[in-house]
Amino acid sequence: MAATRQKQELIALAALVVVASSVWYFHLGKSAATSAGFSAGNYSQINAQDYNVIIKGLAKAQGTEYKSAGRNIFVMGPKAVEVTKRGPVIEPFRNQGPIPPAPPPPPELPWVFFGYGMLPAGGARQAFLKENPEDVVHIVSEGDVVLNHLRILHIGNEKIEFEDTNTGLKGSKNLEAAPAT
Repeated sequence: MAATRQKQELIALAALVVVASSVWYFHLGKSAATSAGFSAGNYSQINAQDYNVIIKGLAKAQGTEYKSAGRNIFVMGPKAVEVTKRGPVIEPFRNQGPIPPAPPPPPELPWVFFGYGMLPAGGARQAFLKENPEDVVHIVSEGDVVLNHLRILHIGNEKIEFEDTNTGLKGSKNLEAAPAT
């Protein structure tokens, strides 16, 4: 039974190969052969131009020499300027008279900002400030004045902002993490 089935498959395979080769020969083979074939009746002379002008131009271009203008073509940027003395150097205009004082430095809060919270639910935010040497904790709210001249403006998640009431300058202090123990 297996032998007859195998014979039938071989016969079907041979029939398919015959059909495929006949299709290729009659359909694809003839069109490829006729288009790729060369026949003397289709020949026409090409329109070639005179290349003597081009060859003379190439010979002229090969005979030229590169002459540098002082700039390195392999370095990007402008040509380096040579400084030559031409006479006395005139000083630029300078302000005459007193020089205004430098602006005062921004205010600094000497305490450490180490946390914030809200005691009553929905109440004002309060910051926890610590004096380093004494470990005294101060609890301040927005609008409070500390050290007699620093008004707390805003207590944020990462920093506290304050204003010096004497100068009007503003400063800030970042939240410092507790040291690892």
